[in-house]
Amino acid sequence: MDFNVIINPIIEFFSTDFGAMVAQIGRTLFDLLFPANTDAAVVNAG
Repeated sequence: MDFNVIINPIIEFFSTDFGAMVAQIGRTLFDLLFPANTDAAVVNAG
């Protein structure tokens, strides 16, 4: 199986106008839902 056949259209989509806009919206939503400046998860074992 040639992964380039699968990956190249996806990369091309996210490089074009509409695909780049979709990717930017996805990045923005990810940044809002999972901010990088939060504390790490802590497991209370006791």
